[in-house]
Amino acid sequence: MFQTFVVETDPSHAAPRIVALREAMREAGIDAYLVPRADEHQGEYVPPRAERLKWLTGFTGSAGMALILLDRAILFVDGRYTLQARTQCDAELFEIADLISTPPAKWIGENGQQGWVVGIDPWLHTISEVSRLRKAAAKLDATVV
Repeated sequence: MFQTFVVETDPSHAAPRIVALREAMREAGIDAYLVPRADEHQGEYVPPRAERLKWLTGFTGSAGMALILLDRAILFVDGRYTLQARTQCDAELFEIADLISTPPAKWIGENGQQGWVVGIDPWLHTISEVSRLRKAAAKLDATVV
């Protein structure tokens, strides 16, 4: 698989997908859900079937993660992708944050709410990522499920 520069996303698709995700989150009792740009193998390039972040947000860069809350959404990207994220994602839906200086675990530790339930797909995160998330959540008496 090789990287191309053909734009295959449409930012307008994100709004109904975010609405559906938030409804599922409410039904499951989840306050925040983390969507990485990763598959179960943690490679830089993921197959089309695993392009969850692209499907949800429109962002096609090789490094990113979205934190979807019930009332806001944050797309974390590294410095290479700041401009790209702003053009590929709906600015009304997503705040853009720096993945390196404020990764999701740090953001949750600094901005999360007491007792939050943070949802993840354990197949898509490394053990160290989950450890950092749990440590940040513990400071807020929150849980990672």
